[in-house]
Amino acid sequence: MLEAPVTNDEFLAAFGTEQACISSLFEARWPGGFRCPACGSARYYEVSTRRLPLYECASCRLQTSLIVGTVMEGSRTSLTRWFHAIYLLSRTDGISALRLSELIQVTYKTAWLMAHKIRSAMSEADASVLLTGDVRIDRCYYGDPTFDDARQPLLIGASLNDEALPAFIKIKQPDPIHVYENKRFIKPEGVQAFHEAHTDCASLPEISRYRKNHPALSLVVRQLNAWLNLTFNGIGAKHLQGYLNEFTYRLNCAYRGSSAFHATVDWCASSPVVTYPQLTAFKPKLQVPWLYFGSKARWRGSHLSRWGA
Repeated sequence: MLEAPVTNDEFLAAFGTEQACISSLFEARWPGGFRCPACGSARYYEVSTRRLPLYECASCRLQTSLIVGTVMEGSRTSLTRWFHAIYLLSRTDGISALRLSELIQVTYKTAWLMAHKIRSAMSEADASVLLTGDVRIDRCYYGDPTFDDARQPLLIGASLNDEALPAFIKIKQPDPIHVYENKRFIKPEGVQAFHEAHTDCASLPEISRYRKNHPALSLVVRQLNAWLNLTFNGIGAKHLQGYLNEFTYRLNCAYRGSSAFHATVDWCASSPVVTYPQLTAFKPKLQVPWLYFGSKARWRGSHLSRWGA
């Protein structure tokens, strides 16, 4: 595997051709060498009459596409653009879909869909790791604190190292039934649900509504709010969880000292595709009908009072 690109020029030098991206994606899909998904045979023939190669098993003759079973499945966008998008989303500050569309020269809709598909792979990575050891869970929020309508309560959890600093972080939206009507606090049931879903701890850490949050976690929340507002001018609740997962994914890669770019390529190569209808579908009606855009809070009508309408 090539070293992770640091600058855009380094990226283009390493992944500026379709063949370089094909080779990297092949290695990410089959790090131990090709294996037929039907019979497990390692012998194959490459069929190169299409835009992307097919791999035909020498034993059972099954043809396997390079991108089937990845987040790129069904896409007609070139791999060079996909890899460029992965590179830009894996950088420290990420990128908006509008800016992404300009840099990789695709339509805004295509860039938006690509970005969300890559975030879905980052979400798969987040779900694969549970918080363990010394776990801290705090309540926090995203949005303008002066407007209840703009507050989106969140839970942040972290595995702390021996120096009481975060080693792995998760930030999650609670189920709206676990949020009080004034939207200022999350009920104890919400903390319990977070604990059961995202930690492997036998007992729930002691949490007080009135206790000050962990200083390192408070800093992370401030960085999260600044990133969402400066990069995207605010995010509505419907897609917020994907952006939370993107933010913590890059942060956790930094904690581990691993390459976010190559890790993202690996996860994109093994994560199922998310379709546009799935991303844009309405979620079930919820009890917390607010959205937040930048520094301004705006109510939406009752017909849009869904989680992220």
